[in-house]
Amino acid sequence: MISILDRYILKQVTGIFLFGIGLFTVMLEAQNLFVLVRFALEQHLGPGVMLRLVVLRLPYFLVLSFPMALLLGALLAVGRLADHNEVVAMRTGGISLARMAVPVLAAGALVAAASLALSEYVVPLADQRYWDEVRRVTGQAPPARGYLLFREEEGARISVYYARRVSEDGATLEGVVVNQEEAGRLARVIVADRARFREGQWIFQDGIVHDLSGPQRLEVRFKHLVAGIRRTPREILAERKEPADMSIRELLGYINVLRRTGESVARYLVWLHSRIALPISSITFALLALPLGLRPHRSSSSIGMGLTVLIVLVYYLLFTVFMALGETGRLPAALAAWLPNLFVAGVGGVLLWRVR
Repeated sequence: MISILDRYILKQVTGIFLFGIGLFTVMLEAQNLFVLVRFALEQHLGPGVMLRLVVLRLPYFLVLSFPMALLLGALLAVGRLADHNEVVAMRTGGISLARMAVPVLAAGALVAAASLALSEYVVPLADQRYWDEVRRVTGQAPPARGYLLFREEEGARISVYYARRVSEDGATLEGVVVNQEEAGRLARVIVADRARFREGQWIFQDGIVHDLSGPQRLEVRFKHLVAGIRRTPREILAERKEPADMSIRELLGYINVLRRTGESVARYLVWLHSRIALPISSITFALLALPLGLRPHRSSSSIGMGLTVLIVLVYYLLFTVFMALGETGRLPAALAAWLPNLFVAGVGGVLLWRVR
């Protein structure tokens, strides 16, 4: 059961948190709106299309706004409690800072869970709908965005296709790997140097089929193999994704394929860890906000906003630097993705210990 103390502190944090979501989402959407207005004028789009494009980008900006809004909410809420001597009253009544931190950290954990769910399930769907809408109104595929990953189902067979490189016209795939599942288990793996689209069908060239469906593993090499890909080159181009655009499930699938082919997985491992580390930043921000909010005059909205922006800028600067080091293999993937959180948590822990 939630105590009166927990409900009181959560109420203080929640009000400012909701305000922060609106504020930071509008700030992030404003830059996107400028690009969309220019795009709408060039393509002669109506207000209905513009509205759909704006709404479809909202989940992405919400995920970015959640940690910042939680930091602002915790910082200002704790500052108000300190300025009104409520923290002193709680400590006089035998309530420790650690106990007061519980509802704030719990709020951080809830925000982290919501961010993770949004980024894994809602953002990919909204992003796909966004690009579908762009293709519909322009009649063109979006710009090339990296390698290829998609799946097709035919009866009980599920085929998952990966390609390391795609030609500009989408008619040639290089470094192709196909995982085919039947009855819920991996039945065969097809690896080919390339696939070309000719006369309405895809032809795999110079590859090998690993058949795992029987009692013994069979390997069959081929020079040419007609593939069952139903997508056209135009549709292939629309499927390309960067690691930053992939969900956790997509990253795991691609990492497994790369490991089978002996390719480096450092870049994808870094983004896989970042998919969890970024939402968890809400908890580390909450930990840092507690000691900062206890310092004098932190309840001022202008000071709180300034501190929030400064902390977020430092965090994302560290995130960008460490991600680059992780992608190039200069830092272990997990360490590169989690170092910004460890840094913020360490600073918050030290400051909390000093004001305890």
